[in-house]
Amino acid sequence: MASASRSTVVCLGESLFDLIADQTGLAREEVKSWTPFAGGAPCNVATALGKLGTDVILVTALGDDKAGAELMGIIEGAGVQTHAVQQRREPTRDVYVTRSNDGDREFAGFGQKADTYCDCFIDAAALPLDDIKSAGLLVTGTLGLAYPACRAAMKAAVAAAKEGGCKVLVDVNWRPVFWEDHAAAKKEITEFLQDADLLKISDSDLEWLLGMDLSIALINPCAVREPFKGATGLLVTAGEEGSAYCFGAGSDTLSGFVPVFKVDAVDTTGSGDCFTAGFIYKMLAAGGPAALAGDSKALKEAVVFGAACGALTATRKGAIEGQPRLEETAELAATAKGWYNFW
Repeated sequence: MASASRSTVVCLGESLFDLIADQTGLAREEVKSWTPFAGGAPCNVATALGKLGTDVILVTALGDDKAGAELMGIIEGAGVQTHAVQQRREPTRDVYVTRSNDGDREFAGFGQKADTYCDCFIDAAALPLDDIKSAGLLVTGTLGLAYPACRAAMKAAVAAAKEGGCKVLVDVNWRPVFWEDHAAAKKEITEFLQDADLLKISDSDLEWLLGMDLSIALINPCAVREPFKGATGLLVTAGEEGSAYCFGAGSDTLSGFVPVFKVDAVDTTGSGDCFTAGFIYKMLAAGGPAALAGDSKALKEAVVFGAACGALTATRKGAIEGQPRLEETAELAATAKGWYNFW
């Protein structure tokens, strides 16, 4: 029996620990110490939504180990429903993350072989299909497509969402360390994106996936969406360069650019995921993707709220630990009302 409704979000994919370099501006082999922080893009989106007060279910796999138990506690503490979390004998993933002197991060590999972690084996047979069909939105990424079992689960979840009328948001994540065959990766990811109702893509993924320069994407985000005919909406995020959006179809298309909130960035890990969560929060409040596609003000407000959520996350270390609560996000978003010639 489904515990989800159209106001529920189901997030599907990896949960892990980011091992964040304590020293900045160094390569992995030069870093002297690391601090673990909970992460994984779908997990980040789920916990950020939970902190904003959204009804959210996480479908992931955790190892039967100390890291898995710690992650479960963090996820539950954020108010996320965990009845669909799968327990596995394989270890919970850890990812090394180096940081530049200005806070930007770079994925620097794993603690063991990439395809031996528990999130590679999310089981399609254990998916909460009734929840997915009944939910308002399914959120997933593209990293899990690198592994056959998880790929099958992701495709089964999308099929269930389509069957039940649940919208699908796919966040493109290109991380070469997850894939052995990069050409096969592009083909697999591109095909998967064709089933998305909403797409979110970052500046770092644009050139790899579409061969498109960021400056073009920010000026004309609808050009980014063009290859994905089934998508109602698209979000482009570019860190300190701002974000852009394209929603609707044909002559009814709404598009625009949102500048970044100026904050003192400490660690940008998970900022894009919190942007996604903030946008989703406002989108659901407005009535869903179709409602935003017909309301330019509500659409702009949703992107601004996402930008505020992402900016606040960057002011603290850790993708989940740094996530803001609703009041804090709303307060920063409200400052955009004073932006000159924006509204």
